[in-house]
Amino acid sequence: MKDLTITLLILFSLFSCSRTELDQGPEAIAQLKSTDPALTVEIADEYNTLFDRDGDGWTGSDGAYSLPLPDGRILWSFGDTFLGTVNPDYSRPFTGLLNNTFMIQDGDQMTTFHGGTAANPTAYVLPDNPTHFYWPGDGTVIGDKVYMYMQRIRLTGAGGPFGFEHIGADLAIFQLPSFELIQIHDLVRTTEVLPGVSIYEEGGYIYSYATRSVNGKNVLVSRVNVSDIQNIEYWNGVDWSANVDYNAYMKRDDGQNLKTSNMFTVFKYGGKYRLLTQADFLGRRIFLYTADSPLGPWRNKQVVYNTPEAVGDIWTYNSFAHPEIIHPTKGILVSYCVNSFDFLDVFEDARNYRPRFIWLRPT
Repeated sequence: MKDLTITLLILFSLFSCSRTELDQGPEAIAQLKSTDPALTVEIADEYNTLFDRDGDGWTGSDGAYSLPLPDGRILWSFGDTFLGTVNPDYSRPFTGLLNNTFMIQDGDQMTTFHGGTAANPTAYVLPDNPTHFYWPGDGTVIGDKVYMYMQRIRLTGAGGPFGFEHIGADLAIFQLPSFELIQIHDLVRTTEVLPGVSIYEEGGYIYSYATRSVNGKNVLVSRVNVSDIQNIEYWNGVDWSANVDYNAYMKRDDGQNLKTSNMFTVFKYGGKYRLLTQADFLGRRIFLYTADSPLGPWRNKQVVYNTPEAVGDIWTYNSFAHPEIIHPTKGILVSYCVNSFDFLDVFEDARNYRPRFIWLRPT
């Protein structure tokens, strides 16, 4: 296990307005979904209802990574989180945010994980520097442990919703089935590269994706074969290499660099590799690419959804696909975050700060 942890450390450290009512009715969907007649989009009412919580733990956040656990449960990880009461009119009392929390879904039962106590809660994962905090990235399960990127963040003093910067990432290890945090390992310190954006697993390989901010968000890739854990490979644009090339970005089929938002998901559906991302910097459009390899080149860029909430002060971001959650006729579950430039909005209506869910059936 020590060798595995060391190898994963190497892999995971790869690249060092007014408030608007939330309306997703049939008219909004008909107007805002993709025009591709073979592609279908439908509101995932069951998941929006599951996350419509009014107490007993998590009641709102951004970020919504999911990870299937070996026993059939699903681990959900979140960034800045509200706990506690939500009133029948969806207002909430003025309380602080916890920088990360987790929920484990077991059927329709959701159990929240946070630190501290019920009376004085804290984030579940705390860094060694009290002026820093963590937001979760993607993760994987190996044996009876969860290995998860934790993005290290610090405030810049600029204030507002963007008064922060990413300064690196660490690796958190959790014991299953309890989900007890057992270790945190330092990984990389950088303000230019965001590791742990997406993890894809296939054929005994774990692919790890990072974004590098140079004229937009560019994507870097590494992988490890779990049967040969000493051999870390980095994609150099042509082949796998033992050396990192920080300019070897994934490409579109026209030879240009693929551009994504900070967060995206690589997955496989219908026998094709897919990449789901949202328009960079608060764009309401959610895009889907297709490829014949998890490395690209990526083609057939489609607008699959326009988020109807993004009006006035309300903005949407960080869409994710959840490939472990497939509906037999409606396709794959997709989420995106909702937030507001006016912080009072999230207290007046808790729905202004919760993930939204749709079913997407790609062609």
